Amino acid sequence: MAFKLVALDIDGTIRGPEHPISERTRRTLLAVREAGAVVTIATGRSFRSAVQATKELDLDSPIASFQGAHLADPRTGEVLWHVPLTSDQTLRALDRLQGWDGNVMAFIGDDVYVSELTEWSAPYGDRQEVRMHEVGNLESIADMRPTRLVAVGEHSRIEDLESDLISHFGDTLHVTRSLPYFCEILHPDGGKHRALAALGDRLGITREQTLVFGNGYNDVHMLEWAGMGVAVSGGVPEAANAADRMSPSVEEEGPAHVLDELLAEGLIG
Repeated sequence: MAFKLVALDIDGTIRGPEHPISERTRRTLLAVREAGAVVTIATGRSFRSAVQATKELDLDSPIASFQGAHLADPRTGEVLWHVPLTSDQTLRALDRLQGWDGNVMAFIGDDVYVSELTEWSAPYGDRQEVRMHEVGNLESIADMRPTRLVAVGEHSRIEDLESDLISHFGDTLHVTRSLPYFCEILHPDGGKHRALAALGDRLGITREQTLVFGNGYNDVHMLEWAGMGVAVSGGVPEAANAADRMSPSVEEEGPAHVLDELLAEGLIG
């Protein structure tokens, strides 16, 4: 069966801190589109950040951002699918986070809300090109329905927090780690795999016809769900264990290697 939808994580998959999206990757993804497949992005970045990070790919299909809680057209910004937290879910999550001594951020559109600006959170807005709002108490913005909540802390403590939240909330919230120091809380219908399923429904493309690439904790569900999940070398062991196959690292243009092989075998489009 040929793959008709190709979805790629961004950071650590097609680009790295010192490795921007390569010309080979750009050419290969263009060849994938010319073969008749849809190319999309599935990322933990905000929508605006995802568009900026992949603008050289000139994507024309909807992209999944905010860990899959948001699906929108990268050209027009039209939101096609969005599952923000409800007010009740937000309040329950914040209640569980009471006493957390790291930063907690609530993402609403291109804005980020915090109880107070700290030495860490104030520069975050500049780095990510988002507006930061100090609101005193995050419970005050629960009715605004954040797309996600993000708790920030030490790697080992974030791992423990993720375990606690998953144990406490079960499947009533979607909890995942993205960066080693980020624990993210989303609507239970969030997750990259959910957004790709929604996109597939719009396009008439099945799970079995979907090929995905990822490298992080937040890619595990997507790698398990897809017809073929490819873990990029250099990522976390959980991603490798969830995948059907491995690719070389981002520095070695790993996804392009795999896609070129599949194109040559006639398995794309």
